[in-house]
Amino acid sequence: MLKALTNQLRILAGEDEQGFRKSIEKRLGGRATEEQMKAVKEFIFLLPPVLQQLSNYWNDESFPSEAKRLSGHIITYIYAPHDYLSEEQHGLFGYLDDAYLVVSAFLRIQDSYLKNWQDKSPLELQLVKRARELILVPDLVIPEEAKEIEALLHSWAK
Repeated sequence: MLKALTNQLRILAGEDEQGFRKSIEKRLGGRATEEQMKAVKEFIFLLPPVLQQLSNYWNDESFPSEAKRLSGHIITYIYAPHDYLSEEQHGLFGYLDDAYLVVSAFLRIQDSYLKNWQDKSPLELQLVKRARELILVPDLVIPEEAKEIEALLHSWAK
């Protein structure tokens, strides 16, 4: 499934560069730099490896139950038909809300349950580092959706 998602993202990234640019420009008031476009795209491409990591947490019996529950919510949400930004309507840009939800939950789990960096794999450490560097990107591009997603995550973390 994650391989199919990665392929879908690659196809969308190659097919509609102009539509992607226009979506970002519309959200940023008419202008987007190449750096902004690259950052949004890179953030979206965090979706498959972070989903894989959340799946690993879900399947790890030693993992804290609260973190497993949040991971389960995220994995279930990805399969749900509700979406803040539709992929059908927005193409690759439509995955930004999903990526934000997944990456934000991943960082919450890291901060709340997985503080010992020595227990993490090199891939997990790399994902955490890049996620922390890019997490502000959606706040700039989709601020209203990001607020709603944060509220959803907060309700799931209770």
